[in-house]
Amino acid sequence: MGVKQISQSFHQLKSCIHLTAKRVGRQLKYDKKTRAITAAVLVLMIFCSVWFQITGAEVYSLTIGGKEAGYITDQSLVKEAVVNVGSNYEDDGIEAIIDESAISCKPTKLKKNDVQALSLGDLEKAIEDSEFCTAKGWTINVEGKNIVAVTSEQAAHQALEDVKSSYLTNGSKVISASFKENVLVTQSAVRIADLRKQDEAEKMLLTGEQEPKLYEVQDGDTLWDIAAANGMSIAELENANPGFDPDTLKIGQQLNLLAVNPYVTVQTKELITTEEKIDFNTVYEETNTLNKNEIKIKTPGTYGSKQVSAEVTKENGVITATNVVESTVTAEPKDQVALKGTKVTYVASRGGGRAISVDASGSEIVSYAKTLIGTPYVHGGSSPKGFDCSGFTQYVYAHFGGNLPRTSAGQYGCGTFVDKSQLQPGDLVFFKSSSRISHVGIYVGGGSFIHSPQAGDKVKISNFSSTTLRYAGAVRASN
Repeated sequence: MGVKQISQSFHQLKSCIHLTAKRVGRQLKYDKKTRAITAAVLVLMIFCSVWFQITGAEVYSLTIGGKEAGYITDQSLVKEAVVNVGSNYEDDGIEAIIDESAISCKPTKLKKNDVQALSLGDLEKAIEDSEFCTAKGWTINVEGKNIVAVTSEQAAHQALEDVKSSYLTNGSKVISASFKENVLVTQSAVRIADLRKQDEAEKMLLTGEQEPKLYEVQDGDTLWDIAAANGMSIAELENANPGFDPDTLKIGQQLNLLAVNPYVTVQTKELITTEEKIDFNTVYEETNTLNKNEIKIKTPGTYGSKQVSAEVTKENGVITATNVVESTVTAEPKDQVALKGTKVTYVASRGGGRAISVDASGSEIVSYAKTLIGTPYVHGGSSPKGFDCSGFTQYVYAHFGGNLPRTSAGQYGCGTFVDKSQLQPGDLVFFKSSSRISHVGIYVGGGSFIHSPQAGDKVKISNFSSTTLRYAGAVRASN
């Protein structure tokens, strides 16, 4: 209330007092003392009423854009909060635009003790979070949908370039990198609370609306172990980590455990030069100093190497096409020489356990095993309704009269040991976790094996070169 209003109120008070005294003197026929007391009471009542008008209410209801925002006890806080919000963003070069007409204070009959009044900081946040506090921002738009806004055009374009770079191979020659979607950067008024920093905008474009949960690879982990422990299939784990090579699993590496759905698809074409191994051949020399089918390495082979340059096309880090441009041998491989036994004698099983025999060739075992492809994994299962790994191999071998123990560790103690270089279709191949045998399958040839992998998966064929399982050894039954 201004000075002029206060003067008018006191003038009204004076008139009221004079009028009241006159009326009291005319209407009340009491002694002078009674008339004086009555007049004083009336004057006090009028004074209190005018004083309330001068000082105003104790509590005000605050609304922003017609929505209740809380209570304040000092109207001057609104102006102070508006000024503070504007200055909060000046250092970042942001000009806050606040529609003060949307902020309203109305007196209430409430007392200060009746409410929890907003502090200056609370009031500032309420203004910042409202749609009436905006700034000029630069919005990244994907297929007509505004995804994220930043404070400058440079920050928007840099965020997009960083998203592209995240899918490129270190040391490659970039031929092209672009977005599959229609991506635009436009300037517009943005709610100031929605503005993001450049790195936050980049992360949002890469991860989509879902924040991935991370897992750090530990010593002895396999992709199979990680997936099983987190209720995922290997396929789901690989899909959650686009561009991830399962053969390069390393201690300390971080993996996403939830599928990531990026807002954009980055299409890249790179010229990538890699050093690749060239396998060595194995030359066999027969000897009667070893039992039949027993193999012993005489001279280890040496891998060769070649430099391969290829044009690699990817979508979000996943290879979609590879075109080899040049391949140059940098080191020739050297043959491995192995001794192959011809001596016919009884061969005891690995640990003194029993020998096993089947009435079928290795190719017949594999052919029958393939008829069970697609059977779901069931823990403890040993029938076509569902298999675990050892239940599957036990069932297949039993079809041809082979009597295998129930567990993979027990099966590893049967038959004749076979070197990996001498594997034949029908051999049992074993894998380990840490130092124990934990998985078994049947070799099908060509570096592949058939097995019942894990919960959520089915009987299928996998390859030694792509599996994360750690190879332990192999055994062969007699026929």
